[in-house]
Amino acid sequence: MKVNKFWRAVAMLVTSTIGVGFYGIPFAFQKAGFSFGLLFFGLVVALMLLTNLLYGEVILRTHHRHQMVGYVNKYLGPWARRINLFIFWVAIYGAMIAIIIISGDFLANILSFYLNFSPVIFSTLFLIFAASLVLAGLKTVSRLDFLMMLIFCGIVGLIAAVGFNNIQLVNYSFALTDFWFLPFGVILFSLSNSGIPLLREVLVGQERSLKKAISVGTLIPAGLYLLFTFLVVGISGEITSPDSISGLLGFLGTKIVVIGSVLGFLTSTTIFINIATALKESLDEDFKIKNRAVWLFALVPPYLLFLSGIRNFIDIISLVGGVAVSIHSILLIFLYAKAKKSGERVPEYSIRIPNWSLYLIMLVFALGAVYTILIK
Repeated sequence: MKVNKFWRAVAMLVTSTIGVGFYGIPFAFQKAGFSFGLLFFGLVVALMLLTNLLYGEVILRTHHRHQMVGYVNKYLGPWARRINLFIFWVAIYGAMIAIIIISGDFLANILSFYLNFSPVIFSTLFLIFAASLVLAGLKTVSRLDFLMMLIFCGIVGLIAAVGFNNIQLVNYSFALTDFWFLPFGVILFSLSNSGIPLLREVLVGQERSLKKAISVGTLIPAGLYLLFTFLVVGISGEITSPDSISGLLGFLGTKIVVIGSVLGFLTSTTIFINIATALKESLDEDFKIKNRAVWLFALVPPYLLFLSGIRNFIDIISLVGGVAVSIHSILLIFLYAKAKKSGERVPEYSIRIPNWSLYLIMLVFALGAVYTILIK
C-alpha cells in the first residue's frame, strides 16, 4: 500500500521525536506529584507545538533548504550560529550519555540472571555493540527510524495489555513535593526533535499540508508518552523506576520486564545510532573533519564523561531539556522574528501571534533554564 506524502511526513516527525527521554517521564511525574506532572505536560506540549509551527514557517519563508544551523546562520549571523552549535553539542552528548546509562540498565534487566556484572560493564557492552552498528554506515541507520516507532508502540501496547488490571488509582499522587519542577526538563527533552526541515522535502508540491503535518506529528508522540506514563505510574506507583521498566518487575513478572527491556534496548540502540551519525555529519560539515578518526569524537567523549561519574539518567535529561532545549527554543523564536521580516517568499501558512506572546514564551523558557541550573 502506498502511503501518501502527508502521512510519510507525520511518520518522519514522530520518529525524529521519540527518544529515550520518554522512559523518564513516569518517574518525573511520580516524584513531582501527578497533578504537577500533568500541568507541566500540558504547558510543554503547547510550547513545543508552537515552536515547531514557528520553525515550519521559517522553512516556508526560505527558498533554499537548510538544517537549523543553516537557517540560524542565514538570518541571525555567525554569533547565533556559534550558540546553536554549542547547544547542539551539549544536547547531543547529553543524549548519548543518557542512552549509555539507560541501555546498561536494560541490559542488566535482561542478562543479570546470567551475568553478575556492574552497571558500568553492561553500559560498556552496549556502547561496543552500538558502535559496531554505527560503523556499518548511514544506509543501515536510515532503515531503523520507522522500526523505532513500532518498537515504542509495542512497549506501550505490551504494558497496557498485561498490566491494565494492576493499575491502582491511589498511585496517582496529587501532593506537592520538593521535586515539583522535575517534569519540565524531562518532557522538553522528550519532545525535542530535529526532523522538521525534512518534512518540507517530503511535502514538495503539498507545502500547505506542512502545518497540519507538524501538528499531528507533534501530538502523536505526546499522546503516546501520556498513555505510557498513566500505565507505568498507575501500576508501579511509588516504586516507579527512572527507566520505567525495572519498577514493573514486582507487578508484571520477570518475563514482561525482560521483554520490555529488550524492546527498550532496541529503541535506545536505534536512537544512539541516529544521534552518533548526526554528530559525525556535523563534524564533517561544520568542522571539516572528514577522516575516519571522526568517530572518536562522536563516541569517546560521552563514554569518558560516563566513566567520570555522570550516571544519573533523570538528572541528565532534565538538565539537557531544561537548559539546552530551552535556549534552543529561544533562539528559534528570534529566528522566526527575523525570518518574518526578511523572508524570501510568502509562506503557505503564517502563525498570527502578537509580539508580547513571543516575549512571554521566551521568558518562560529563560526562567525554566535558570531554575533548572539553580536546582541542580
